[in-house]
Amino acid sequence: MSRRLLALTLTALAGIVLFAAPLAAQTTTTPATTTAPTTTVAAPKTGDKSSANGVTRTILGVAEPQNAPGQTMLLQDVRIAPGAKLPSHFHQGTQLARVMKGTLTYTLDQGTAIVTKPGAAPEAITGPKTISLTPGDVLVENAALLHHAENQGKTAVVLNLTALLQTGAPLATPAGAGTAGTQLTVTADLQSQSKLTHTVGASSEKTYGWNDLVGTATVDGQPVAVDLQGTVDYTKGSGPFGEFVTFTFADGSVLATRMQGAATANADGSTAFAATMSVIGGTGTYANAAGSGVFTGSRTGELGAPVQVKFALTLAG
Repeated sequence: MSRRLLALTLTALAGIVLFAAPLAAQTTTTPATTTAPTTTVAAPKTGDKSSANGVTRTILGVAEPQNAPGQTMLLQDVRIAPGAKLPSHFHQGTQLARVMKGTLTYTLDQGTAIVTKPGAAPEAITGPKTISLTPGDVLVENAALLHHAENQGKTAVVLNLTALLQTGAPLATPAGAGTAGTQLTVTADLQSQSKLTHTVGASSEKTYGWNDLVGTATVDGQPVAVDLQGTVDYTKGSGPFGEFVTFTFADGSVLATRMQGAATANADGSTAFAATMSVIGGTGTYANAAGSGVFTGSRTGELGAPVQVKFALTLAG
């Protein structure tokens, strides 16, 4: 299969393109004190109920949408007890929640959420920022959103929640320094190697297409090749992107990851990127790898210009 044809198959991911030919890069690895075992997430069933750290989730319904292959839709009742705190996490898909009771103190660590208050128009809120969600408020969380929350009130917070997640993904994926596993952080300046994009719309405000970016970084003094293939769907420079990122290490081992995120065009002409990551699998040293992480990046030029990026992964297996 040609590289162009492979890239065009990525349309299942809402996408962008960021990376590039080998430029200078710095990579550091910091092992955590414990390495979490590889686990398999049981398929959720209607009626399933779980409770931990003051948060109770009840699965009210499960569906496998024919128009969203590889994804599972879940209807949930979520109850957060007074004083309960949800650690930093993300969801491997999109969530839509409505507050039924109580007040939720909600913090966006990275990314953008859409909040609609009763009688008001939807509002995009970008982190880092803390807001209060009260009865009637509706929250949309995309796959690039890293967040945490707590119930500072004296009554339980009740949420009606619908999630469209990658099949097999947990209801919530933990993130941050406190997550058990081996930490892998990669920072690099990357350029686009090849791309094919189109501009459409009455004012040429929409851009879509694919991009392939490659680069060379360093892990424990050894080179590692980075290959990022992705798609973009932008309006005036902002919008969703989806990518596959492959890390090939000096011993031939491969670590394969998937990203979903969003680009935000700034008034000064720069663009900021934020995404969440999940490990697909690997070979060699990473044959049993699992895990997740977050991605951030920035670009000062147009689509295809060099991008400054950071991958922060927590690996198990």
